[in-house]
Amino acid sequence: MTLTIRRGATALALVIALAAPAAAQWTHRYGQVDDFGHQIYLEQHELPILAGGVTDPAPAPDGRRLAFAQEGWIWILDLETGAAERITRGAGVDSRPRWSADGTRIAFVRDTGSDTAVIVRTLSSGAETVINTPAIELDPEFSADGAYLFYTSGESGSLSVMRRHLASGADERLTDLNQVERNARRLPGGTGLMYLAGNGASRVLRVRDFLNGGDSVVHTETLTYHLTADVHPEERVIVYSAPIDNDYHLWVSDLDQPDVHHRLTEGHPYALTPAFSADGNTIFYTEADANRVFQLRRIATHGGAPETIEITSRDYGEATGTLSLQVAGADGSPLTARVAIAREDGHPVANPGGATYFDGQTGRHYFYVEGGAELTLPAGRYTVLAAHGPMAPVVRTEIRVRGGQTADAAFSLAPIWDAGEQGYVSADHHVHLNGDGHHRATHGDALVVTAGEDLDLLAPMSWNRWERRIDAALVGEITTGPDGTIIDQGQEIRSHFHGHVGLVGVTTPYAPWFWGPTNPVLGDPDLTNGDVFVHADQTGAFATYVHPISGDGDPFENPASIPLELAADAVLNDRMGLELVCAWTSPLGNSQLWYRLLNIGRPVAAMSGTDTWVDFHRTPAMGTGRNYLRVHEGEPVTADAILAAAEAGRGFVTTGPALVFTLGDGSRPGDVTEAGPAEWRIDLTSTVGVDVVEIVVNGQVVETLDGVAAGESRTLTGTVELPQGGWVAARAYASERRDDSWPSMHARPFAHASPIWIGAVGSTEPGARAAAAADLITAIDASEARARAAYGERDMSRMNGRFDAARARLRVMTGEAE
Repeated sequence: MTLTIRRGATALALVIALAAPAAAQWTHRYGQVDDFGHQIYLEQHELPILAGGVTDPAPAPDGRRLAFAQEGWIWILDLETGAAERITRGAGVDSRPRWSADGTRIAFVRDTGSDTAVIVRTLSSGAETVINTPAIELDPEFSADGAYLFYTSGESGSLSVMRRHLASGADERLTDLNQVERNARRLPGGTGLMYLAGNGASRVLRVRDFLNGGDSVVHTETLTYHLTADVHPEERVIVYSAPIDNDYHLWVSDLDQPDVHHRLTEGHPYALTPAFSADGNTIFYTEADANRVFQLRRIATHGGAPETIEITSRDYGEATGTLSLQVAGADGSPLTARVAIAREDGHPVANPGGATYFDGQTGRHYFYVEGGAELTLPAGRYTVLAAHGPMAPVVRTEIRVRGGQTADAAFSLAPIWDAGEQGYVSADHHVHLNGDGHHRATHGDALVVTAGEDLDLLAPMSWNRWERRIDAALVGEITTGPDGTIIDQGQEIRSHFHGHVGLVGVTTPYAPWFWGPTNPVLGDPDLTNGDVFVHADQTGAFATYVHPISGDGDPFENPASIPLELAADAVLNDRMGLELVCAWTSPLGNSQLWYRLLNIGRPVAAMSGTDTWVDFHRTPAMGTGRNYLRVHEGEPVTADAILAAAEAGRGFVTTGPALVFTLGDGSRPGDVTEAGPAEWRIDLTSTVGVDVVEIVVNGQVVETLDGVAAGESRTLTGTVELPQGGWVAARAYASERRDDSWPSMHARPFAHASPIWIGAVGSTEPGARAAAAADLITAIDASEARARAAYGERDMSRMNGRFDAARARLRVMTGEAE
């Protein structure tokens, strides 16, 4: 049984996140848009998806047919009979179809996994014209006479709307705004275009008038990534999808009176990609069911009850068979696992019973199987990969699916290092449940991916898209699955520029949810992350700065790269954590920052967080960054017990390898040992190769050893001379980034033990303390200069006072002051 409770006020934890997750550890497979910002958001929100259900409905001009995307192909549905026929095939993922006005051609997007192109297909012959550049191409729309094609291209550095003369191939750039212009739709009579424009904090619908040259905004939303729209075939009326908090509703509006709009949908829908019928009387759209499988729906343009359209049959145009998957653990019991399936031509297989995900590092599509699944597939050879967290090697098999037959594929997945047997539990303390992804998620959906990645705890954070407080109602809820896995919902306060702030285990969300010099001023701007620390202290919370450093080098060589208030907060607060491993940042750079904090006597806890989204399509797996922790023997495994173990440093953080570090006197991470010679031992196991192992004392590498090959375990031993104060730890990592680290999805295989303290927790070595304090003063000076440049003449005396207080403490450590 699944149990959901709400936390009491005594069990609060705080997590602080950087405003701009960096992507230096991430390989971008697609062409980048120069002015967009986070590439993960570009790929997730602007590019198409692969889904087992129906997406991207496009009614035909004849009123009898409808094109749609499913399983990575374009289909045409007979609306009267419910029969669907597949019209495309091949390795690419096809989506977003649009018809020519005469119904003889369809244009659509083809995604190869590293690039997108626009395809124009003549239905009678199957001939295809490809429009492709090294950049991203998206969202085709025929002109009224069929002579031109409007589409989006990123070749100029921004995603801009283009107009191509199909006969000559000549292109003309129509829009020249920043970031994103796409989803072009022709106006009745061919007099102009409506299109989506996204720039910074807003997403708007604009109209380009071909007659007078005007270009004006007709509707504005803030960060609304599913703001998609269509134009009535005869009237100056539009339909668009737009949110109210977690829900996406359908709205209609008159272009000549855009301030007036009518909401069509009721309740709590998640209605996406609306499109008018040929006569304009019906709107087709998609909405996922409770299993997160997209269904085709329709509603009258003037309102009424929505209707689900059943597809009664599917003609693949070739023989199909059944692939039956069975996944079990080492003991033979059914196991939830991650699978990736591709046909021999490279076409990926979508999940017929739930969400499908995309790993942007390897280009693999993947989904989760709870013990078993059956899939209807075109006949052919398929490669199947199965994984279960970072400690179980990937199992690979090739299988032939024959027409009219069932092919059975059984997998047994076992870890080469069993955390439970070794006394550890695993936790990912920083992810998100929903973030304007396609597959709206619940705690039940999070439990599936948590089990599939062999995690014991997942801590999603509610957060904001400006005024929209996504998952606000879930803050403070803890859900425990039948297998004991835990979902612990928190909150992220997005204090841009200062560093985002999140709360885990809260009963009352912190307010304000966002602020910063680049945000709208909605009150007194003199705010500081220190306020959140005060809130944490008042409620017994624990604070962690997450994904702080992007590069592998020492961040103190460029102190402006350190989050604005991190150094001051570390000095002024006795309890704080630092996220060493995250999908987007460098664990090596993060470690250098961590070492300075340890060296001034702050027992900053090593924390982990993948910072991904359960509802996203393009996302690394949950648990890509994780802690392995020892709860006290005999103590129940609860969210509070796991967090207490993390705060005390009883374990290690990792993107894949298992690293168990002990001293000869029995000391383990989180414990205290004595100065002098000490024997050490490392038990290292990894499903991916790690070639470097290091012993670190007070931030200095004192011994370097060879690591292990993929799938191997090794015990290393030695002796180290421990000084009178400070700490000792061990780390292991791959010296080169990896484009494919499966079963992990991090580019840098890495593990770091929490410190064993010398003499007492928080002890220091004078020389290391003075050097670290000097570096931190430099970081605070750089932060103060950045803040002054950003805020100008605004009064920020409270934040500046914290800078001054932190510097005063550090100057005592350097000997500059008493």
